[in-house]
Amino acid sequence: MQNNDDIKPLPEPLAYDIRQAAAALNMSTKSVRRLLRRRILTSCKALRKILIPRKQIEDFLRANCDTPKPVS
Repeated sequence: MQNNDDIKPLPEPLAYDIRQAAAALNMSTKSVRRLLRRRILTSCKALRKILIPRKQIEDFLRANCDTPKPVS
């Protein structure tokens, strides 16, 4: 039997399906599909499954979210 101390967390996925991307972005799957259709997010098709690279999601957030201003 395995000890709980031996359990390692799973690494972050390199790509997300539409449902996972929607959960990561806290939006609906319809909104993610809309971003894909507008080519704001890009995807790759692998084994007939749409995958959105984690870097695409991170870049989308960086480009569309305000960066905090330093407190003076």
